[in-house]
This record gives sequence, structure tokens and C-alpha cells, in this order.
Amino acid sequence: MNTDKRDNELERLIHTAIGRDSTPFDFQRWKQEHQGEITEFQSQTQHSESQAIASTGRRITMIRTLKFAAAAVIFIGVCLGLPHLGRRDSKNVAFAQILEQIDQAKAITWRLTFYNHVTSKDGRRTWVETETREVAYRAPGLYREVLHPTGHGQIEHTTITDAVNLKSLSLVPAENRASVHELAVTTEDPRGPFRWAREHMSKPDLEWVGTRTTANGEVNVFRRAFKQPSDGQDWSYDFWIDAKTKRLVAVQAPGADIYDPETDPARNNPTEKDWSTMTPACYLQYDIDFDAELDDSLFSLEPPPGYTVQTEQRARVTEKEMVDYLGIMAEYNDRTFPDRPYSIDSDKLNEIYDKAKEDRTPAEQKLLDTVDHYKMASLNMMPTGHFIEDHTVKDTFRYLGKGVKLGDGNRIICWYKLKGTGAYRAVYADLSVKDVAPADLPLPVGP
Repeated sequence: MNTDKRDNELERLIHTAIGRDSTPFDFQRWKQEHQGEITEFQSQTQHSESQAIASTGRRITMIRTLKFAAAAVIFIGVCLGLPHLGRRDSKNVAFAQILEQIDQAKAITWRLTFYNHVTSKDGRRTWVETETREVAYRAPGLYREVLHPTGHGQIEHTTITDAVNLKSLSLVPAENRASVHELAVTTEDPRGPFRWAREHMSKPDLEWVGTRTTANGEVNVFRRAFKQPSDGQDWSYDFWIDAKTKRLVAVQAPGADIYDPETDPARNNPTEKDWSTMTPACYLQYDIDFDAELDDSLFSLEPPPGYTVQTEQRARVTEKEMVDYLGIMAEYNDRTFPDRPYSIDSDKLNEIYDKAKEDRTPAEQKLLDTVDHYKMASLNMMPTGHFIEDHTVKDTFRYLGKGVKLGDGNRIICWYKLKGTGAYRAVYADLSVKDVAPADLPLPVGP
């Protein structure tokens, strides 16, 4: 084994972690300053080493391996500014510190670029088209997204969303047109952007995959690769951490292991006016600034003077629509009410979508048509979820329909307390609905 090469790799890891600058790295001094952590790491590995080593030659190999493993731990600790190296929860603690900046930020700005594969009209050629948006956030729950058409400086479209109160304002400056929307749901997190990253960055399978050089300096790239729960397809997220500031500066999805915009063979192909299909390839959130200073007026939901305003109220689900939806799910599920009242398992829905229309049963087609109808109306929680949200007293909806056969007029499958009237309503397995006294329900209810 080339031990010099191993030692050089260890040194490279450490220098990558601390950032390359003109200051020489005093490794002996570093060891003295972190002797406690190094001793802890050595004590954790000493027992397993003594059991595994069977010969002198193998001991040399094992020691070198442990050195390299230690280097990896040191690398993770240093590049994340970690005070306690070698502990099992070190990486989680470090990333929690990084994500704390997200939690505490009152205003954030970033850019969002979508990369799309576009196919020519005759299907023979493919090229890449991008769309970039400027995005801003101000607590609590306010988002501003500005779209500039490619090659032009003017604003094509601006959307301001209040994720807390579920309202949005869309502006088209070229037409002096504004639309005010009442939302049923929103894709924006009311707690703030990038909160979803907490879950992925704290997973044990998160890996450091290398460094990248950006216009603002060197970044360490951490990746979480996994199988999509919905379809089993490979997916990943790349998180870029600035080597010096230890801040999250970019997120790419999927990561470069699946798609890299810089090496895409189609990236330099000429574009064409006529095209047939457009397929999303990747999106990149970058230039993330957690110290942005933003004026309140940028997030106003009042249309500007002189604009033509259109107001759109969101759709609401009636009790009958909710009950009909329960019946449609039961019909599909062999005339048996499903385990959950909100939706059919996504894998089963995908199986139906994958079938040709003529191969679907009437119950399958009716379920798909119903799901598509509510999705088009932006009622993504389906009738049951939106009915509960809009019409029932919080925490009063109870579902006991799992495994119950459709048609039993004496079996209650769910009940709830209506807002406004305060009356309890029960839905039976024959899809009838009746007012009920709390004492007549299968389980006790609150006051």
C-alpha cells in the first residue's frame, strides 16, 4: 500500500474542510487543541481494532484504514464547525446548527432556475431551456416570486403569496392586470423556505461528495440519495455549504449524480421555435441570502392603482361531495371502505394511470376522473380533507370505516361536529347522513 498517498489524501480532506487559503495548516497544533475528541475517537475504535487484527501486516493496514476513517470524521467536523468530533450524533448536531440560520431568518432572497429538456416537433432533436425566477421570503409566511422572460429585462409576472392566510396576488405589468386568489392549499411552507431541508440533511445516509468552485468561492457538496416512495425511482438532493461561512448557499434537485446541467450533452444544442414535448430535468435554488433587507411593500397583497382586478374565490367541498367521494373509493376498493378516508394509496393510483383507458374498470375510471377533477380545482387534500378543514370543528372528525362493506345502513363509518350549528353528523355505510346525539356515537366525544 502507498502510505504516502493515503497521508496526502488525509491532508487534502482536512484542507478541503477548513478552506484553502494562504495560512499554513499546523496539524500538530490542531491535534493538541482537539486532543479530547481524538482520544474519544481512538477509544471507540480500539476494541474493534484489537478483535479484527490477526497479523502484523494486517495491523498496518487496519491502522491506516482507521486513520482514513478518522480523517473523514475530522473532515465532517471541521467543515461544519463542529465542536465535538467522533460522536454518533455529530453530523446531526452540525446540520442543526446550519439550519438554525434558516429558522431565524426574517427575510431571505434566492434565485430559482428550472432546467427543461425540449424535444423538436419531429421528435429527432433535444435541447435545454431554462427559466429563472427571483424569489423572496419575509416572515411570517410571505413569498414573492418574479419571472423575467428569457433575454428581456422587464417583469413578465409577479406572484405574492401569503402562506399563512392562504391568499395570493398575481400581477401582469404589461397588461396592468391583477388577480386576487383565495387558496385552498399552497406549496409554500408557512414556516419559511428550506424547512424541508431539515429532514433530509439530518438523515444518516447523507454523504459528503466533494467540492465545487462557484463565483462566490468554494462549496462543500452534501448529497442525500434515495428511492422515491411513490414510484421507487432514484432521486437525490445536493446541498451546497460555503466552505468559509458554513452557510447553505444552494440546493439542487435532483443532485448531480442524476442530472448535471454543466455536463448535459444537450446543453449546447440549438433551440427551435416549434417543439413537441418539454420534460423537467432539474431545478437549482442558489444565491441564497439569509440577511436580505426587504421592504414591506414588496409583499403587499393590494393590487397597484390602475390595474384591472379579478377576484377568485376558492372552491369549497359540500357534505354531499365528501360522502360521494367516500362511496367512490369504496366502489373501487371491492365495495369496501378504505383504511384511510382521504385518498387511495398513491401506488394503486399510479397503477390505474399506467393502464390504457380501455383496460380500466368503470370504478377505476370514476376514481381517476374524481381525483383529477379536485386536483384541477386545487383541492389537493381531496373532498374529505377540505370538508374537514372548512366545515368541521377541529379534532371532531372520526373515521371507523376501515374494512366496512358498502351498503350497511346501520354501521357508522365516520362522524364530525359541524361548525356554526354545533350539531354532530354521522355518515353510514349506505352513504346516508343523519344528525346524531353524542351519546349515540360508538365512542365518547368531548363537550
